Amino acid sequence: MEKFLYFRAGTAAAEERDDDTGSLLYPASHLIGMCAGTSNAAGAITDDDDAISIFLKPIKMVAGAEADSEENADIITLATAQYGQKDVMKAIVAAINGGPHDTGFITIADNGVGGTGSFIEGVTACAVVAINEPTD
Repeated sequence: MEKFLYFRAGTAAAEERDDDTGSLLYPASHLIGMCAGTSNAAGAITDDDDAISIFLKPIKMVAGAEADSEENADIITLATAQYGQKDVMKAIVAAINGGPHDTGFITIADNGVGGTGSFIEGVTACAVVAINEPTD
């Protein structure tokens, strides 16, 4: 069974309608990788001892584009404890590979109403850096 990774950066109910802050759900197979530091939308990483950047295949569909394109990755950053990046990466991998997940739904970060403060172990905040469109 495919597992899915859930992210929500927005805190207000009105932000749920926004693809930049609202609910985002990615197949776990879309995970390209993670690194310590904070990425910008262009993928440039800055030194940051309390954050990780997660790179995922884009979820937006564009006519004529490859559905599984790895170009122009979607980028989400997660805040961690100082030097806590490795622990968060391990927790994400354990959640993907572990079980049972009877629904296949893994909450990585949920700042939303009703989910406020619901994060995978070691994560304290979430920000959506880029939701890109696949390229041909």
